[in-house]
Amino acid sequence: MTTQSFTGVRVLVPVTAERREMAERLRAAGAVVDEARFIAIEGPAEPAALDDAVRAWCDGEYAWLAVTSRNAVLAMRASARAQGRSLSEPLPRSRVATVGEATRSVCAEVGLEVSFVPQGRQSAAGIAKELPAGEGRVLVPLGNLAAPTLPRGLARRGWQVDEVEAYRTIDGPGASESTLAALRGGEVDAVLLTSGSVAERLASQCADVPVSTMMVAIGETTAAAARAASLRIDAVAGEPSHDGIADALASVLAAKGDRTTVEGER
Repeated sequence: MTTQSFTGVRVLVPVTAERREMAERLRAAGAVVDEARFIAIEGPAEPAALDDAVRAWCDGEYAWLAVTSRNAVLAMRASARAQGRSLSEPLPRSRVATVGEATRSVCAEVGLEVSFVPQGRQSAAGIAKELPAGEGRVLVPLGNLAAPTLPRGLARRGWQVDEVEAYRTIDGPGASESTLAALRGGEVDAVLLTSGSVAERLASQCADVPVSTMMVAIGETTAAAARAASLRIDAVAGEPSHDGIADALASVLAAKGDRTTVEGER
């Protein structure tokens, strides 16, 4: 993460019950952090379907696993453990394609060696565009709100795609009333948007974020969802990672400070 200090900067950071790393990192860098559980993660609607897919993966029936979410990887690991299996069993016969620091890290954590990362866009569209054409089977575990970009794109390149719901994203309690009051009052310096679902939930709670509050998206997909929800975006991370969004936050705050100084000198 950027080494710049965020001392005194008030930032609204999305968290879940399982993930608070970004909030903790910014707090350690001196930021005043408001945490908000805009979303929550639950198991799939049909656990048996996920279990079958994980079993087939462990049996080496897939040429590739194409995954863009750490939640999907963790759901697969939980299913494998419940069956007395390990996700690393089919290697090296099966390969993994993924994007983003968080997903790559969790793949390593569960014993999956990543073989492919797109050189261009770090997104589902990037994998769909750049993964070489083929005829084997590809397992694509997704969340319930995921767009069909990845499975459709891979199918167009000749792959036999098995899509399975690995987890569900649902509404969390959102930001507290005190945090929302501070946000509406312009007391929050910046808001981090870490997914399209987070952006939509924030928009439902606070549609009019003051222009003085910098809105920072973790990637172009999240930025597009935020704009579709009528939220303004001031910066987009260069890569979908904690380091990427922290660097974008530092840059936009610096630009805001420079602009304020110039306006104050007029």
